[in-house]
Amino acid sequence: MVGFYGRYNVLMDGKGRIALPAKFRPSTASEKDADGQFMLTKGLDGCLALYPEKEWQLIQERLNTLDFTRKDYRYFSRLLYSVAVPIKLDRQGRLLIPSHLQEQAGLEREILIIGANRWIELWEPDRYEQYLSQYGQSYEDVAERLFDVNRQSKE
Repeated sequence: MVGFYGRYNVLMDGKGRIALPAKFRPSTASEKDADGQFMLTKGLDGCLALYPEKEWQLIQERLNTLDFTRKDYRYFSRLLYSVAVPIKLDRQGRLLIPSHLQEQAGLEREILIIGANRWIELWEPDRYEQYLSQYGQSYEDVAERLFDVNRQSKE
């Protein structure tokens, strides 16, 4: 199976470390990219985003195609890259979340880890539930719009 799937609750220790669920850890040499290294940075909607090295490279390539003279590009790049940190799991499969990223995402002791297919998101559990309730649209309505858009673009 390709991608990151599932939802896990973990506890952060006093040093700011969490255990990445085993299903999210590289398990074979072919799955390991850059020796299992990830990039951790500010995510969208109030979470942190943990990107495998290959996905991070795709993001960088996409950003490199944009016009650096645009204010939005400069603003987004500054926010994204200024807080990004390379992450390598330790022998126990743990990762260290730097304090500046803990603060950005409102992380304390309990952390919700969710798979988002190509990346992993780290959420403060109440913030995630608030995000879901504020979105205000059903799963079915969103799915219909997304898949209808894709269908229309192929026709």
